[in-house]
Amino acid sequence: MRKLRSFIFNLYFVIVSSACAIFGLPFLLGHRRLAFTVPQVWAGLTSWGARNILGLTYKVEGLEHLPKGACIIASKHQSAWETVVFCEIFPESIFVAKRELLMIPFFNFHFIKQKTIMLNRKLGGQARADLVRQAKARVAEGDRIIIYPEGTRRPMGAEPKYKQGIGAMYTELNVPVVPVALNSGLFWPRRSFEKRPGTIVVSILPPLMPGLTHAEFMQTLEERVETKMRELARE
Repeated sequence: MRKLRSFIFNLYFVIVSSACAIFGLPFLLGHRRLAFTVPQVWAGLTSWGARNILGLTYKVEGLEHLPKGACIIASKHQSAWETVVFCEIFPESIFVAKRELLMIPFFNFHFIKQKTIMLNRKLGGQARADLVRQAKARVAEGDRIIIYPEGTRRPMGAEPKYKQGIGAMYTELNVPVVPVALNSGLFWPRRSFEKRPGTIVVSILPPLMPGLTHAEFMQTLEERVETKMRELARE
């Protein structure tokens, strides 16, 4: 039964994602803020499908820790789930994404309109400087930026591998960094056809304010997130 439910949901997800990307194109003709309506609808429909087809819900802890105005949301990345539903949890936020996503038809227009920060890994050593440059422009407009500090999805319990890009953003942008832990990988595993019922927990932790050294920030960020990850695993 779980495999059947997963099949139905996966089909539903593909249809909903494609429909939002195509029929949401008119929203790109107006103000930039109007363009964020599409990912919010996409996230809402995905949440509805997960709840009613898979029995998969979510809860958010610590919303009171989100500062007003520009900030960086530094989240663990375990699943495709957060790339969608974060559009509902953190509306009108800018993602850091790999530049290759611009090759996806229709979706690419949404990335451009929303001013998604596209990370060009082909730049090599210059990629970090380009990341900071784009992030500065977004912060100047008061945007919240969502970044996955490890750069890719990591399964629950995997050894953490935080990259230096988040440290460069912290030291250069002078805005709070909000750590986020979650356990989505237990229910919507990466590269897995089958999804599981349950409740995904998204835990928003107190922000790290500007003023730490690069090394202090990197150590504190990892300690806070990984400590909470261990708590979620035990729960």
